[in-house]
Amino acid sequence: MKPVFAKILEGAAITTFATKDVQRPFFSTEFHFHSACQMTYIVESEGKRIIGDNVSNFVSDELTFVGPDLPHVWHNNNINCPGSAIAETKTSRSLALYIEPKLMIKVLGHFFQTHKIEAFFSASKRGLLFRGETKEQLKVKLKKIVQLDYGFEKTILLLEIIELMLSTDEFDYLSSAGYTHNYSPIDNSKIDSIFKFVFNNYTREIQLDQVAQLSNMSKHSFCRYFKSRTQKTFVQFVNEVRISESCRLIVENKHQITHIAYACGFNSLSNFNKIFKSIKGVTPSQYKAQIRQ
Repeated sequence: MKPVFAKILEGAAITTFATKDVQRPFFSTEFHFHSACQMTYIVESEGKRIIGDNVSNFVSDELTFVGPDLPHVWHNNNINCPGSAIAETKTSRSLALYIEPKLMIKVLGHFFQTHKIEAFFSASKRGLLFRGETKEQLKVKLKKIVQLDYGFEKTILLLEIIELMLSTDEFDYLSSAGYTHNYSPIDNSKIDSIFKFVFNNYTREIQLDQVAQLSNMSKHSFCRYFKSRTQKTFVQFVNEVRISESCRLIVENKHQITHIAYACGFNSLSNFNKIFKSIKGVTPSQYKAQIRQ
């Protein structure tokens, strides 16, 4: 998935921050990155998301904050693409707040020391997933700021949102601490098509030959290319997609673990248990017990 460099605020009425209410049948952006930080609240949708090197399911009522130049994408099923492994989504809606960190720091620097906000923007380069009361308060403010015209009230709400993020520890990091992306503008759409292919086919066996052919590369060249861009092997990526889906199914508690293993593309229960523990640190049964506590 080519992470396209997107100039989010270029041409906007105000270049320090911007808001957006996105309502579509499905999220259709490519894997991309931009200099602006991005807060995203999923009002209604579900599917897969990639933020840096983190691959997970997303659902309605999720609130994330993506730091500057951190590649990301939310992917759900196009209702016009039959046969996808991802559940059909009829409506997708999200609210977004974009902040240009350098400009924001420059503006706020006229009023006070900005060490704390600089540290926060730096930490957000790993991607943040908010939870608890902080998430609930941010949701209220984000819903309001999106509706307002640019002016004093909207700017005050922006400062309140920033202050709330700076003063909380109710969030989890998404990308690993050592993550750095190696994407460049000369990359074509190879990675984009590979990610989407995996999202739509992870329930069945995926042959490396087939994926390499999709990229017009030899197996050796493809493996080297994929790892240089994602910092993980292709097999690791596929397993992470499958395990993220298995976690969702375990949480729903509608199927036995054996059924979940095969439904997510694993060819044996023992292999599923081994890979699940290597990624989540616990077995599927232990994971199920933890979420039931």
